[in-house]
Amino acid sequence: MNKRYYINSAVVVALMALFRFIPPFGSMTAMGMTILGIFLGALWGWINCDMIWPSVLALVLLGFSGYTANVTEALTMTISNGTVQLILWLLVFSALLTTTGVSKYFVNRLVNSKFCKGHPWRLSLFICLSTWICAAFGAGFAAILICWQLVYTICAQVGYTKADRWPKMMVCAIIFFNALGALSLPFQAGVVANFGFLAKASEGAYSGYNYVQYLMFSILLCVCTMTIYFLFCRFILKPDMGKLKDNIDVGKAEALNQRQKIAVGALIALIILTIIPSCLPAGSAKTFLNRLGTTAMVLLIVSFVTFLRGKDGKPIFTFKELANGGILWPMLFMVATATMIGGALSSADTGFTASVTSLFAPIFAESSPYLCAAVVAIATLLLTNVVNNTVASAIMVPVMYPFASQIGVNPLMMTAVICFCANCGLLLPCASPAGAMLHGNKEWVSTKEIEVHSLLGIAALALSALLIGIPFGSWIFK
Repeated sequence: MNKRYYINSAVVVALMALFRFIPPFGSMTAMGMTILGIFLGALWGWINCDMIWPSVLALVLLGFSGYTANVTEALTMTISNGTVQLILWLLVFSALLTTTGVSKYFVNRLVNSKFCKGHPWRLSLFICLSTWICAAFGAGFAAILICWQLVYTICAQVGYTKADRWPKMMVCAIIFFNALGALSLPFQAGVVANFGFLAKASEGAYSGYNYVQYLMFSILLCVCTMTIYFLFCRFILKPDMGKLKDNIDVGKAEALNQRQKIAVGALIALIILTIIPSCLPAGSAKTFLNRLGTTAMVLLIVSFVTFLRGKDGKPIFTFKELANGGILWPMLFMVATATMIGGALSSADTGFTASVTSLFAPIFAESSPYLCAAVVAIATLLLTNVVNNTVASAIMVPVMYPFASQIGVNPLMMTAVICFCANCGLLLPCASPAGAMLHGNKEWVSTKEIEVHSLLGIAALALSALLIGIPFGSWIFK
């Protein structure tokens, strides 16, 4: 394993350092070849080695590429990027939900509802919806573990074994619903990152997006995808649900404690503050909130909860607790580097965009806007199951933009579609953190079973994107 790791590391360094000596092709410039080599090396490192050191090496070498004056400027531009700043503080905010156990509370409340007791498919759907809701509120990975444990508990009570189809279906479905939930709300880190890629690729022409429009799009797309997925499960997988027809006691949800109430209040405040500007008419209030910005809103909420004190005079939350519990440094390094290099690669001085455009121009020359959007969506789904989901977005958004501008496809709509398609990387453990968790659960599902269930999820999302997402998104994003 060490030998393989060091060989892959050598490939990373070789791509970053030597790719620039390959003669430029198409419209690529010498600087473009240098930056492309840095990007390919970083990509190889993220897939096969690590998230942090390839990112750092890529940023250092970018300082010598000619895109920036020096390494300090490259690092400064990366750290000061508005998208990176927002993701950083959103990760700190997410610890309010993951460290307080709010996700477990929502799971118990949903599963204990009268609507699903004695109804196997309703119960299955509600368990998955619990994951989706928690993922939408930033606690997806905690919800995966909680809901998996809930499935194991139910299996022990009703007599299912690890060889039965229902627990296998649920283990995979929980991961898939987590992938959908993680992109459902407009202020989530992944969504902000994708639209940040669009802002870079368009050189500021699309520097923002309407939160209400995105929320309407994401909810409809998720509902359609979930419906199609469960229809596939019911009529293709056909698990035995007979043992689930009796009532199942999973324990009652305890009342929210003080910390949990504050966390829920902070979440409601964030939702309201981020959506209100899109609903307000033009005026001083709308101008004030727009000038304040989402990043400042998140920081103010985090600052307020750390300001609060309990009856003992001690802080109810500390910033250190939230930062340690929320910031995923490997993911943050990768997103920051992908955003920076993606912007550098799509700049006019590299010739990359012009080369890719000319390469695909014959394919899209006679294509309709819908066909162009459909090809981009399918290509993103295929790519994200080979490379990391964030990397897939960093590649597809800059590639999509010039075609969208030429053919008449709405770039905002396509970025929203790419958000969901790029987050459905489950076939390989390297495709996403959730995919890695799924492949690591060998006790309940085999690799072959994961592939079957993942393909069903990919097919459900593809159908939903082609039939609903693209037509509805073209109408709503105006």
